[in-house]
Amino acid sequence: MKKPRHWHQWALILLGLALATLLLIVPLALIFTQALSGGLSLLASNLGERYMLHAIWLTVLAAGLTVPINLSFGILLAWCVTHYDFRGKKLLTTLVDIPYATSPVVAGLCYLVVYGVESTVGGWLSSHDVQIIFAWPGASY
Repeated sequence: MKKPRHWHQWALILLGLALATLLLIVPLALIFTQALSGGLSLLASNLGERYMLHAIWLTVLAAGLTVPINLSFGILLAWCVTHYDFRGKKLLTTLVDIPYATSPVVAGLCYLVVYGVESTVGGWLSSHDVQIIFAWPGASY
């Protein structure tokens, strides 16, 4: 790797590090500050609440399912795309690239708009006791 020689190259590196710190470390510090603002006893009591345990379990379950599934399909897709030429290859690579181009916040907002209680679909689902957002289907707590 070539070392920066001019002051403007160093300035760009420092700017990149400052922005990374601003975008990654500062929000993380604010989250921990807010979580610990009531003290460790409040944090411990909140972690023992039923809704919190349900949210943690849902997160662990979702990660435990999606990581191996994404790993398996990712390896298979990478193998197919790199070793074979086939009709629809550009469409397939575009579909693979979409999650990298779409922010998770935007995707979450789209799910909320479609499946939220205020939407047509979400209202119909809610009236039939089907909860998609914020719950594992079929879970009651």
